[in-house]
Parts: sequence; C-alpha cells; structure tokens
Amino acid sequence: MTASFVQPDAEDGQQEAGLIRNVRVGRQGLYDARPTLVAYELQFSAPGASGGSVAGERATSQVIASTFGTFGLENIADEKPVFINFTRAFLTGIIPIPVEPERVVLEVVRDVVADGELLLSLGELKQRGYQIALEDYRGEVDRVALLDLADYVKIDVTGTSPLLMRGLIDAVRDVGATLIADRVEDAATFERCQGLGFQLFQGQHLQRPTVLEKRTLSPSQIICARLLNDLADPEVPIARIEQLVGSDPGLTLRLLRTANSTAVGARYEITSLRQALVIIGPRLLRSWVVLTLLEGGTTTSSLDSLWNVLTRAYACQRLGAAEADLAFTIGLLSGAAQLLGADPAGVAEAAGVGEGAREALLGGTGVAGRALTAVLAHERDDVDTIEVTGLLPLDVSRAYLESLSESLKLVHNLGAG
Repeated sequence: MTASFVQPDAEDGQQEAGLIRNVRVGRQGLYDARPTLVAYELQFSAPGASGGSVAGERATSQVIASTFGTFGLENIADEKPVFINFTRAFLTGIIPIPVEPERVVLEVVRDVVADGELLLSLGELKQRGYQIALEDYRGEVDRVALLDLADYVKIDVTGTSPLLMRGLIDAVRDVGATLIADRVEDAATFERCQGLGFQLFQGQHLQRPTVLEKRTLSPSQIICARLLNDLADPEVPIARIEQLVGSDPGLTLRLLRTANSTAVGARYEITSLRQALVIIGPRLLRSWVVLTLLEGGTTTSSLDSLWNVLTRAYACQRLGAAEADLAFTIGLLSGAAQLLGADPAGVAEAAGVGEGAREALLGGTGVAGRALTAVLAHERDDVDTIEVTGLLPLDVSRAYLESLSESLKLVHNLGAG
C-alpha cells in the first residue's frame, strides 16, 4: 500500500470556520520495465486519522474531490491513468462514484469482503467501462473470484514469500490481468521482479510519494443538503439548481473544474455555471453532492462570509443582463478570488473556464466584463471608473443594493435551515 496523502489544514480564522482550507494530494508513480512513468496512485492517509468504514469513505471522498474538483485531473496526472482506493460503499453503489471511467482505475482494497454483492457490482462497473485493480493480492480463498474481474493485480513483493509469489504470478497470468509489483524498494528488487514477469512497478526505488498542495474554498454541507433534496424532484428547474450552487463559491469552483475535467467538458469552452451544470448532468451532480456531504464542508458560521460574494455576483447579473449567466459566474469567481486572497487569473485557471470568461473576468471585456468592472468600482466608491464603463452610477448603486438585499436574504434562509 502506498503512503500518499490528502489532508485539509486550518491556518487562519476563515479556515477555522471551515470556509477556506489547504488541500494536499499525494501521489506515487507506477512504472513499466524501462522504467517509464505510466500511471499514478492516489491515496489518503493522515496522522491521527481514525479507522473504520466511515473514515474510509471520507478518505476516498477527499481523494476524489481533491483530484477532480480542486486540482483537476489534468494537473494531477498529466493525461495518465490514476489508481484510487475505493471502499465497499462506493464499489457496491451505496455511495455513487462521481467520476466517469476514462483514466480512473478502481482499486479494491484488501479488507473489502468479496461476497456475491461485490462481485455483481464490480461486473456492472466493468460493463460501464471502469477498470478494476486488486490491492495486495495474496491468493486468499475468498478473493480468488475477484481475479476474473481484475484488469490489474498488485502483489507486495517485499512481504510475499518466493514460493507463494510464483503461484500468484501464474494465477494472474491465467486470467490475463496486468501484474504490478508493489513496494519495490531497491534496484535488486526491481531487477528480480522484471525477471519474474511483472509488467508494472511501484515503490520507493522508482519514486517516493510526492504531495501537491492548494488553497481552496470548501463547499457548504448546508447548501449540498438542500441541493440533494431538490435534485430528488425531476421537475426542478435548472434556475433553482443554479441559484443554490451559485450561492456557494466553493461548490461553484468544484463543479466548474469537474465539468472541465470530464471527457465531454473538454470539447467545450466553459463560460458559465449553467453551462457546467448542463455538461455534468443530473446524475453526476447528485453524485458530487453526496460526495461533498460525506467529505465534509463549511458550517453555518461560514455562511456569514459569503454574502458579499453573492452580492457582487447578483449585481453583475443585473447589470450584465444580456450575458446574465456569464456575468453571474465571473462575479462569483471574482468574489472567490477575494476570499482566497488569490489572483483572479489563478482562480479562473483553477475553475477551468474558457477564454471568453477569462477575458471578461480579467480584462473587463464584453457586457459581463463591463458589469464586473462597474461593480468593483462601486465597491471602491470609484465613480470615475463606473462612468468609463458607460453605466450610470445611480443604476449601479441601485443594482448593488437590490443584490445586497437578495444575498442577505438567501444567506439568512440557508443559515435558518
């Protein structure tokens, strides 16, 4: 098992309230015999983490959320497949898997009970296009049936006797799965495993675990709970879903990044939250909401920090009505950048929005960009800049006050439960 890490930290007042956190994603490479890097494994492990199924589900949730919603798969894996440990609840469908099959390998950890329910679920996952890996396979009687479903099989080459290893290698070859030598700690072990016929290799000799870190806004469990309730109604209008998602900058950033990371989303230039919601679709959106609830997020106390971000977004939407979706989205991104103390360009890149949205956010271009410029100037009490945009200061002030009233009402309703 690889020692990699995904761990949120609290550093300041906002982080202590649960709104802003540092997320660390650990990864370790898998290599072929040349050796060339061909894939990564991502896994959660944190000092002091409690064991048990709930901790395992939360760990898996944090890995997925950080990989796809915070960093983006393209930044984590550089177009290579990623192996992620999945617990029984994910593998049997109790908790939906919120990512599509492309470039993700579902790694079945050793302590998952290989009963009929699991075998049936894994078969269905394979039919949907997912690849399956067995972690730390030792030929246990109750795990033998898993071999027929496995695309990859990992064997701990340090903790397995030579006699047992030969039998395991033969069994894996018989089903046509790819053999992975795990815990390759030195050059002699690497050479020995090559001679035994292993095809992929992982361990300290090839690459030590590395950690990527990023500051991010945490989605709100309160808002996600409301979303899950609304998504149960097939007739709920997308405007309602957009309003709820848009009331949480952390969830907005996560879903924009998710849409950008999907195979479908990569073919489009994402310019607005509504477009991202359409690309993701209701099934994946429900999965992400469940994932966020399980992973943990902001609390009621954090909602008080959101009203000014929402005010900015709603004001941009009012003033940029001809590009309302885009204006609302860049207003949210601008507010998120302020909360994070980050450069808006970095937030735009993290969200994965297209060039049109970037130009509106960073350059003030178009109707939406002009609206954002005017709103930011109003917040600074800069009348001259407002006039340069061609908008009337009185109109901007009225739109801002109406938006302030709307955002305070929304935040109050969310906090009231």
